[in-house]
Amino acid sequence: MAQLGLSSEQQAMFDTVDGALLSCGERPVDAVLDELGVAALLSEGGNLIDAALVAEAAGRHGVIIWPDERVLVVAACLGMATRALDDAAAYACERVVFGRPIGEYQGVAHTLANAITEIEGTRLLAWRAIAARAEGLAEAARLDCQAFWWAAKAVLPAIKAAMRTFGGYGVSEDSPLPALYMKARAALYAGGDPDRVLTAPLPALAAIAPVPISFSPDAEAEEWRLRTERFLQSFTAEEKHAFAASPDNHFPALHRRLADAGLLFPDWPVEWGGSGASALATSAVHRALTHAGWPISVLVVSDSIGKLLMLFGTAEAKAEILPRLARGEAIACLGLSEPSGGSDVFGARTRAVHDGARWIANGQKVFTTTAHQAEYVLLLTRSEGGLTLFVAPLGEGFDLAPVQTFAGERTNITFYSDFGIEDRYLLGEAGKGSKVLAATMNLEHNQGDYYLGALDFARAELLAGLDALLELPGLRENEAAIRHSLARMDAHIALLECLSLRAIWAGDAGAGQRWYGPMCKLFGTESWHSCNAELVERFAPYSLDASIPALAAVEAEARCGIQATIYGGTNEVQRSVIAETRLKLPRSR
Repeated sequence: MAQLGLSSEQQAMFDTVDGALLSCGERPVDAVLDELGVAALLSEGGNLIDAALVAEAAGRHGVIIWPDERVLVVAACLGMATRALDDAAAYACERVVFGRPIGEYQGVAHTLANAITEIEGTRLLAWRAIAARAEGLAEAARLDCQAFWWAAKAVLPAIKAAMRTFGGYGVSEDSPLPALYMKARAALYAGGDPDRVLTAPLPALAAIAPVPISFSPDAEAEEWRLRTERFLQSFTAEEKHAFAASPDNHFPALHRRLADAGLLFPDWPVEWGGSGASALATSAVHRALTHAGWPISVLVVSDSIGKLLMLFGTAEAKAEILPRLARGEAIACLGLSEPSGGSDVFGARTRAVHDGARWIANGQKVFTTTAHQAEYVLLLTRSEGGLTLFVAPLGEGFDLAPVQTFAGERTNITFYSDFGIEDRYLLGEAGKGSKVLAATMNLEHNQGDYYLGALDFARAELLAGLDALLELPGLRENEAAIRHSLARMDAHIALLECLSLRAIWAGDAGAGQRWYGPMCKLFGTESWHSCNAELVERFAPYSLDASIPALAAVEAEARCGIQATIYGGTNEVQRSVIAETRLKLPRSR
């Protein structure tokens, strides 16, 4: 896969065009573009990536370029929305109400965070549509339609959110925002109801020149996907059903078989039992597993804890734990959340005191999933000087009580009573756990495969039996609505794939931004719930009947999606992070 960011040449071009449009005054934008020597890029056969940059730069200043290419209209409208959100964020830092900048209020910050997440995702989707077209992919026309649909759904709410942030000033004649809203609406609605785009016949798109960006899997990722699919063929339907129905999401025998096949942690270094595969190849493995209905939550947690050990663990702990995890002989669980803290991991109260020979921990954790099966725990404690983390073996001084969740999954409350931890299990420096925690959150949030897999699985289950389901009394009359909801799910999957690929690529390339993971987690989990919940409505009342496997799967995923918006740092925390890092708003929690 090629890089998902802008080249230095593209960025320089964007800045030049953006600056020129800012100073163009009353001159027609075509004249400005002509002076810059980029007008030809908008003509047939030009480089649409560059043309999209020009269109977006124009859009930032309220100029709609009217080319034949719909994706360039999308780019211009995204430019308008981005300008509106950036202006609103700047104002929210300055405007003081009740003694505080309004950007500190979650009602403002979280609304803008939702908007910028969808705008950035739609921008990536537009680039992906262009790249797919340049590569001659069959999915190019579908992606073009989805990018336009998302622009129609995201741009106007984003500008509206910006207007509301400014209050009365945002709707006054002196504000540029009403004009941006009207221009974007005129452009996006010119062809009629944009909802029809998702289910209309796909457009015929002319071939375009190559572009310096790609969202397609490379040969290595494709090889690992095929390898995983061959592995899955060795399982019977009964085995798959038993695993999918397990409240633990974990079968030790399957875990070991994955390890034996080299599919447990492909991107781990060879010295620690992996294959040194790329992050994108590992993503392909996860996607194949989840698409087939095999939950990967236990695998992902052990993977993340193993990587933390590689970064911060002692030589002794690495030598003991990493080979056991890699062989599938052991799994690890997360001991982070506490009854009084929830997502506020920095408020941990579990204490760890060194008695001269080892650490002694006392406290309580909640939502420690798989603790009843795990051999190790990533334990967050408070010690003298600050936060301290360990990857410790579970044993004497540890106890638990089961908790059944809304989605049928088992988790646990865990108790640590004079729980002894040897020095070799320390992660990083004692009292300086913030760096370890930051790495933990990055690893956990850059896992779009998990959310994509849940959507993939539900979609595949429905499509496999759709014809038979439509024969149920009353459903044929609702077929148009059902197919539109499925198309909406496809559009959510397409945008989530873009956010996920960006997070994976950026993490692997060392080019990440703090908001990439939170955007992926926020959009992924909200889509997980909303898309499945919408289909539960479309197929009602049969979707409430657990005896119909495909519909039971969709109903279960709708419930799982609700839980996912809480796990891994509740989505309210993710919105605050996005607001503070991407939009530069003040702290809102």
